[in-house]
Amino acid sequence: MNQGKPYDHVRFTWWHNHDPLKLVERLKGEFNPTLHRWPPAHATSPFAGGWEIRVRADTLSASLFAWKAHLFQRDRAPFTKKDLRLREIVFSLYPRTRPNPLPWLFTHEPPFEVEEE
Repeated sequence: MNQGKPYDHVRFTWWHNHDPLKLVERLKGEFNPTLHRWPPAHATSPFAGGWEIRVRADTLSASLFAWKAHLFQRDRAPFTKKDLRLREIVFSLYPRTRPNPLPWLFTHEPPFEVEEE
């Protein structure tokens, strides 16, 4: 099992890419998202002109891209209410567990604990 390892999970969206400005608007009421744009280095680079939104709850962080999201913790800790809220929002925006509709490359969410009230 995943005991002792920090939470680390990737989610995806299919058929459309997210708009970074709309994502920032969606998140900024509850969190403090920061948008990082990548310079248009070379026209042939797949990352030229790309972007990443970084957002942090209490112990859970997320890196959001046009078609995927990476949820992670630096150190394993129980999720707080704010962490659960970030996870819920990211799961709704990136509802898929694999990068494409083909029946392989599944990802499974690791187990996590929730902070007691």
